[in-house]
Amino acid sequence: MVRAAHRLRRWLTLAPVLLALGCGVLPPPNLKAPELTFRNLDVREVGLESIRFDLIVDVRNPNEIDVPVSGLRVVLELNGQETARGVATESSFVLPGNTTRQVPLAFSARTSDLLDAVRRLPGSLQSGLSYRLKGSASWGSSGFAIPFDRSGSLDLRAALRRLLPPGRLETPPAAPQGGRT
Repeated sequence: MVRAAHRLRRWLTLAPVLLALGCGVLPPPNLKAPELTFRNLDVREVGLESIRFDLIVDVRNPNEIDVPVSGLRVVLELNGQETARGVATESSFVLPGNTTRQVPLAFSARTSDLLDAVRRLPGSLQSGLSYRLKGSASWGSSGFAIPFDRSGSLDLRAALRRLLPPGRLETPPAAPQGGRT
């Protein structure tokens, strides 16, 4: 009798977990983290205390299954320094399996932090601007966190070449040397 009660208690404990796994409430154990890359940046508001901007990222789901996402939160680091924090503009969305989707992120940063990052840009023209996007999202409404951490480098010279007229990034010719001839 005690043994039967023990078995029943074990099944009652395991049943909700098995039900949650079977119904897709929890992610599968072999779930791969999504891959994020920069797409576009749009400055929304500039103030003395803070700057607000939208960053569009391409999010690739390397998994065979759809990934329900909610509560996406991101920290942006530029050249090793935390620069801004952001959230997805959609509170929840689905990343279809083996596809890439654009996800808009709304960021807020202290103006002083972004100015520090801008001061470091001249050195980044040669070596590239290193970035890191790290954070987490929840698996649907489960609250189960899916962390991610993506680093890379942006070629600022190539980006500026697309924005500026031809010849604006080139080194100006040296001034003539010597006196009158």
